[in-house]
Amino acid sequence: MSKHKHHIIPRYKCEELGIDPDFDENCVMVDRLDHARIHWGYKCDDLEPLFEYITPAQWIIDLIPRGDNRDVGAAVLTAKGELDEVDMSGENNPQWKGGIKANDPVGYMKKYRAMPKNKTRMKKYNKEYKASPNRKSYEKAYRATPKYKAWLKKYNAEYKARKKAEKQGAERIDHDYP
Repeated sequence: MSKHKHHIIPRYKCEELGIDPDFDENCVMVDRLDHARIHWGYKCDDLEPLFEYITPAQWIIDLIPRGDNRDVGAAVLTAKGELDEVDMSGENNPQWKGGIKANDPVGYMKKYRAMPKNKTRMKKYNKEYKASPNRKSYEKAYRATPKYKAWLKKYNAEYKARKKAEKQGAERIDHDYP
């Protein structure tokens, strides 16, 4: 089996700390599947797979990030689907956003818009946007189109019919406008 160069303190952590990841005490040669198990162990706060190869100094052990989802990608790519315990779905995915899928923009935006600070910011933006000369000229041009005029005529006719029916006590009339 081919040997892989494993950084005991992962490269991303070394970048955060501002140190060179290739210092002598930080590298060890491991088998490919064991390399994946070590990274999965980092994610699961289990250093046993690492200790099978080396017992690093305590200061290095203290710098190993445990429970960090960024190690999942390294484990999955290195394992190449050969390890059943390595799973990148759901909360194990580095792009997990607390219950919202990273590839679910509708759900993400719904939650984003519901946040109070974003509601006030968007309300202010919309007020300024609607008052802008560009928006006003666009609306004026759109309202002059035959398509809009036809829609408005149909909407007004349905509105009047609905109001008339309500005055006479009849049930509400369904409509099919957008």
